[in-house]
Amino acid sequence: MINFNKIYNISSTDNVFIDTNILIFLFSPSGIIKSKKFKNEKYSSILNELIKHECNIYINSHVVSEFINRCLRDDFNTNFNNLGNKKYKQDYRSSSDYQKTLKIVLKQLNKFLKISKHINDDFESFDISKAYQAREENDFNDLIIADTITKNKLKLLTDDLDFQNSLGIDTQWYLK
Repeated sequence: MINFNKIYNISSTDNVFIDTNILIFLFSPSGIIKSKKFKNEKYSSILNELIKHECNIYINSHVVSEFINRCLRDDFNTNFNNLGNKKYKQDYRSSSDYQKTLKIVLKQLNKFLKISKHINDDFESFDISKAYQAREENDFNDLIIADTITKNKLKLLTDDLDFQNSLGIDTQWYLK
């Protein structure tokens, strides 16, 4: 097992925004995500270092929405829709499976919310057209996250290469 703590350069002055994929790796109840053991260990170690150094950890409503929706969709696709003819909204969301999974997802999410701060995405000043003109290959949530971390001078913890490749954000800041 790799001792990740020795390779990370995390300071108590770091203000870090956590992307949805990190929450998925660490807090998703889905068995599919659990198969990515290396990433779970890596990001768990980084999160532990952030907590140990008492860093400010941030999240916004877009990440919360993506996390909940992705976990529920994973459950639907993996455990509920095994025959392939079920409908997410009509069949799954009215089922006891949905209620059970939602309860687990919210419990997992609340574990993270206890250690993080909510940050306003400043949507009222976000210029959607301008953001898409500059980077039309990115999705809305990535653009609003990039805008939020840039305006607030936050570091981003993500496993999404789009941030580094097309948005020019340093996603490896925690390495020595």
